[in-house]
Amino acid sequence: MIAATVAVPSAYAQDGSGNPLFNYPDTVINGMISAEVPKSVEECRKICVDRAGCAGFDYSEKGMCRIFASVGSARKIPGSLAETRALISGYDEPTNPPLAARFEKLRQSDNDGDELLALSRDAFAQGNREIGNQAIQLSMQRGNANAKLEIAQWYDPRTFAADRVASIDANKAARSYFELALEGNEKAVTLLTSLCRDASNTGSTHANAFDSFLGSTYCEGSLNP
Repeated sequence: MIAATVAVPSAYAQDGSGNPLFNYPDTVINGMISAEVPKSVEECRKICVDRAGCAGFDYSEKGMCRIFASVGSARKIPGSLAETRALISGYDEPTNPPLAARFEKLRQSDNDGDELLALSRDAFAQGNREIGNQAIQLSMQRGNANAKLEIAQWYDPRTFAADRVASIDANKAARSYFELALEGNEKAVTLLTSLCRDASNTGSTHANAFDSFLGSTYCEGSLNP
């Protein structure tokens, strides 16, 4: 066992799947220890995520940080904390399971799409567009208005999300706003009203995005259900 003060770079490391370290509360690790130092839990985590050879760490109530070069197994110790780059085989599920596993679980259980929408946001934040898109599309298919509204805003010229969709599409955004507005969604009413206002303003900074906009379809008549 080696006690050491470890200098760490500033880059934030993640595991190969795009997830941060997997979190196991009330857990200590069995494996090959590469360093054991008195640190805060935040400092302990930073050492591990910034060190390429760190397979995980655990942290005791007494403030001792152990860095592991390899992780074999784990056991329950109340008050301790362990985090690892890979799932611990044969042990409990971490509090932040892999994105694909979360999606498969929610695909079976999340009927209203709220948790799928939250998963989508997590996935995009971690750079996983595939899971992000699958989760939000399924959420919308299950009738989640917030998912539909969020996707519409990706296409909206005012809030275009180049990292989510290939191009601006004011008609696609307006169609979703219009459908949701007819269902009584107040946010959709506000967004459609402002979209129509911008579309009719030739001096708008987004004027070019409205060249083929179907204003007569989405902007005329009553929005009341």
